[in-house]
Amino acid sequence: MPSHLTRAVFRGMLANEPIVHRGCLRARRLHRKAGSCTTSTTTTTERQQRRSFFNMGMFRKRKRETKEADMDPGLETMMQLEKLTRLRARLPLREDVAKAFVDFFQAKYTAGQPVEDNQAKLALQSLRYCLGDQDTESDGADKPLFSGAKLQQAAVVLRNNPTQTTFDHVELARILHERLKDVSYASDEAGIRTYVRLLWRTSSASTARDAVLDFERRRGPVELGRLTPPSSEDIRDVDTGGNEVAKQAHPSFRPIHLRRLWVWVLRAWSTQGEDAEVARTLATISERGLQNGLSVHHAMLMHSISKNDGKGIEKWWRAQCAMTPPASETDILYSSFVRDALTWCLANDHVDLGHSIVRDLMQTSPMKPVWDAIFVWAAGTGKGVDEIGRMLDVMERANEGMLDKESWRRPDTATINALVEYAISKDDPYTAERFIALGRDRGIEPDARTYVLQMAYRLGVNDIDGALTAYKNLQTMDLSSDEDIPAVNKLIVALCSSKQHDFDTIMNVAGDLSDRRARFEPRTVATLALLHLDRDELHDVIDLLNTHAYHYSSTERNTVRDMIVAYCLDANTPVFRSWDAYLIIRDVFDELNREARTELMTNFFARDRPDMAVHVFNHMRAHSRADTMPTPDTYITAFLGTAKRQDLESLEVVHNQMKLDFNINLTTRLRNALVIAYTACGRARKALQFWDAIVASREGPSYNSIHVALRACERSPFGDLKAKEIWGKLRKMNVDLDSTMWASYIAALAGNGDCEGAIKVLEEAVGKGEVEVDAFVLGSLFAGSTGSEKQSYVEQWAKEEHPRAWSELEKFGAEEAEDGTRAFEIDRSVTP
Repeated sequence: MPSHLTRAVFRGMLANEPIVHRGCLRARRLHRKAGSCTTSTTTTTERQQRRSFFNMGMFRKRKRETKEADMDPGLETMMQLEKLTRLRARLPLREDVAKAFVDFFQAKYTAGQPVEDNQAKLALQSLRYCLGDQDTESDGADKPLFSGAKLQQAAVVLRNNPTQTTFDHVELARILHERLKDVSYASDEAGIRTYVRLLWRTSSASTARDAVLDFERRRGPVELGRLTPPSSEDIRDVDTGGNEVAKQAHPSFRPIHLRRLWVWVLRAWSTQGEDAEVARTLATISERGLQNGLSVHHAMLMHSISKNDGKGIEKWWRAQCAMTPPASETDILYSSFVRDALTWCLANDHVDLGHSIVRDLMQTSPMKPVWDAIFVWAAGTGKGVDEIGRMLDVMERANEGMLDKESWRRPDTATINALVEYAISKDDPYTAERFIALGRDRGIEPDARTYVLQMAYRLGVNDIDGALTAYKNLQTMDLSSDEDIPAVNKLIVALCSSKQHDFDTIMNVAGDLSDRRARFEPRTVATLALLHLDRDELHDVIDLLNTHAYHYSSTERNTVRDMIVAYCLDANTPVFRSWDAYLIIRDVFDELNREARTELMTNFFARDRPDMAVHVFNHMRAHSRADTMPTPDTYITAFLGTAKRQDLESLEVVHNQMKLDFNINLTTRLRNALVIAYTACGRARKALQFWDAIVASREGPSYNSIHVALRACERSPFGDLKAKEIWGKLRKMNVDLDSTMWASYIAALAGNGDCEGAIKVLEEAVGKGEVEVDAFVLGSLFAGSTGSEKQSYVEQWAKEEHPRAWSELEKFGAEEAEDGTRAFEIDRSVTP
């Protein structure tokens, strides 16, 4: 007993473990003494010793907790619905999903944010689920789950332009449109505007046309006095001529809204390149008396630009000139009309048409934005900075005849910024700087937009320090419009990529965006994540991704995910960092597809970490998404990876998973991979069992099956007997046997020590003209021979009988193992 106790004590000390005696006599005595006061029968409880005074846990640094995923309200519930539907599990209550749907669109409406494609997919599924049994009221609801106001709000939110408009957006808008038809005129109008707008963005012109025609047929006459006055947004799309024809022809519609619907149809046909349908739609617009709107002219101008139709551009410019000059509310659209026309003339060398447009403009009293477009035209036609300065003087002198000083047109930052932007488009940063200097000479100081442009062209020439200086100047400006955010995102990426700026500088710029709760672009998030990964700051990576990743579209999420996956696959990335990055990807990007996961698994096999590779495989195996779960090809890749690493434990794990996978049907290729894997892992005899299964299967063996089976015979005890059996069946069935098949067979015979028999078989085949000995045949025979003596015997025979083939083999070079055996560097690999 003392010796046993001593051993236990010293083992604990060597293992750095506390010395614990659970049956301490003093503890028992104290317990017995205390228990005698209450009861006569006491039970002895074992107590573990501990040193409470020296417990240093109170001084340890508190463990940092990762930030929870930042999602829009209601999104998590909709994601849960999608997952439970995929798992065919019990779904949440419709009331909860409906509340999540309403909360989500309320948050989007308040923030003015678009609904991205992945969010639209979840919202569409949730809406369908909630409306599925609403008519039958299976959930016992006494009132509809959605009010008309909430559905109308969702329709308005869908008008915000997402990164990519998908079928889910259109289908969601269609359902909302159908539900809003009979609520009220305002709801019907909101639904049709959203639906047609999204159909335009997805180039579904025929569907958009049918929807507008249905809207016209459905709405009965409405008194003109009941029509609400148009908003400033509506005025943009209508001329100020007061077209009474349109009102009389269709008194039930506001012309401003009806024209907008038809313009979207027009643009949809233009996007599809259907000239005939564009003309037909324009005729439809004319029948309704809506053809004289600026929005119609602009749509036809853009159609002519897309066709490089100079005559069409001139036609629609003349049509616009014939109209009443635009009101102040339409400045933006009209100046855009002029700018697009002049830009096309510059790009396509239609200088005469451009000069004609400018002359027409100068005959009137151009508004200030049009003057800016004229200055850009002048710069594009070769006018220098000094000449444009004199043109600015001309514009100012034109104000002398105007009594209303508020209408005077003076050069401002918008003028300078337009010129700077043009210089940047021509990759001319020197001229851009001169335009900024021109503005300063005239008392026009740069604004936030100027510094944003300055950052852009300095980053374009890789002047990161100059861009950083412009960024510092930008901090003194009013940034409430957030127009600097894209440029600052590019600056962060450039700072991270330059490797010349310290970490604090990068974090100061990123921290400014974070404090403003501004949008981080996907590339910015990915670049910062890689920076933190290189510094082993895993919590910062997780916090960064959880903050931004769930607000991105699927394409944007793919951008972030692919950059981190590329980091994992980079050979220069340490294995432990690749593994940490993979775990983060797995948690944040649950949609990581099978191909990327398989690539990661293969990469870990290549890095001699089959344990990590098997974990990646198991994560695929445990996934619930059909596009992520392993397929037979995935199993084959895993088997070949274990074969390359010769890791039997990993092989057995993957094989056992396959046995439990009811989605996998065993094929010849899959069994071939098992033969290869078990042969490489030293279990050639077990590998031959799969050969028997291949022979007995309905699919039967392939040529590759024969090769892998003979390779297993080469490694298996008494495998020559099995090889002869296989060979006999092949000969009996008159299978076409090429030189590679003969090479595998004689290697299988030599692998079991029968070099003489292998040589004899080969000589007989050569004598009958069944095979021609080449370097590969000799190399296979030499590689299959066990021991240096056998190899020397084969070498001597080959040099005497086939010297030319042997000399060709020697050109490949050979590696010598510790036991003296050699292996020529010929490719004897087999594939499933």
